[in-house]
Amino acid sequence: MISSLIIYREIAGLLHDTGVHEPVKNENFFIYRIEDYFGHEPVSMGPYKHSFFEVAYGSGHDVDCRIGASAFKPIKDSLSFATPFQVSSWKVNSFSEDALGYMIFFKPQFLNSSFDNIDLYQKYPFFNLQTSPVMWLGSGQDQTVIELMAQILQEHQNYKQGEDPGILAAYLALLLEKIKRFYAKGAAVRGFYNRAEEITFLFESLLKEKSTYKMRVADYASELHISPVYLSEAVKKTTGKAPMHLVQEYLTLQAKGLLQQGSKTISEVSHELGFGEASNFTKYFKKHTGITPKEYRKRGAGQVLDTTWA
Repeated sequence: MISSLIIYREIAGLLHDTGVHEPVKNENFFIYRIEDYFGHEPVSMGPYKHSFFEVAYGSGHDVDCRIGASAFKPIKDSLSFATPFQVSSWKVNSFSEDALGYMIFFKPQFLNSSFDNIDLYQKYPFFNLQTSPVMWLGSGQDQTVIELMAQILQEHQNYKQGEDPGILAAYLALLLEKIKRFYAKGAAVRGFYNRAEEITFLFESLLKEKSTYKMRVADYASELHISPVYLSEAVKKTTGKAPMHLVQEYLTLQAKGLLQQGSKTISEVSHELGFGEASNFTKYFKKHTGITPKEYRKRGAGQVLDTTWA
């Protein structure tokens, strides 16, 4: 439906363009069952970004999904996660008779009035930049997720605008904690041990929102109200890499995502990422990937899942 990259600041705007024409009772939260709106005919959406968090469950869906540079089909019991300012798109082809899926959009303050994005990145590792945006559920995990999402949907349908959303928020928090437990079985989970780790997470969140070829380490340091030297020391201590190295890695990741999604030309992707001339973008992309944007786009057409960070 939407062919050019759009950034949605509010949940209502994304729902409207997606084709979910329901009143948003709380500007910080929405849930719907996918089969109530899609599956009757092919439909597509994206590429787009949004400033809030997204959690989706899907099973039996022949849908081409892309989040960043990762591509997948939720054919069998999967969760997917889109965090603020990741490039996303999807195309519904068809659903099986027993298909089931839910979409949840929320802002951090829905869970806690003092929460911001970095609190979510710290508390729930499956939202972090380096993780895959899709999780395949094991035996029993799928039923837990389905039951909780069904309860959340029912509570949301009964919720009246202006009411205290405490019960809804509690259900959402429980769902995220359950997902965190599932995730922890295959990944090390921990919070910040020191200020350097916190600065690194803040830096990475800025990369997702403002990564362009024109941004320099000093620009990110200014956004974080610290010196470039302090930023460099913190990031180097935590990751072993210089901040500009991470900027280049994420810029490359953004480029991959844009090249694999939508109908943007290479020239349009170049301008989107701040390169200006397409020739500058082509040189940069080949330097960091070994192939040209055109070659990558051709190769990417046949990939099912690409979770490479660099």
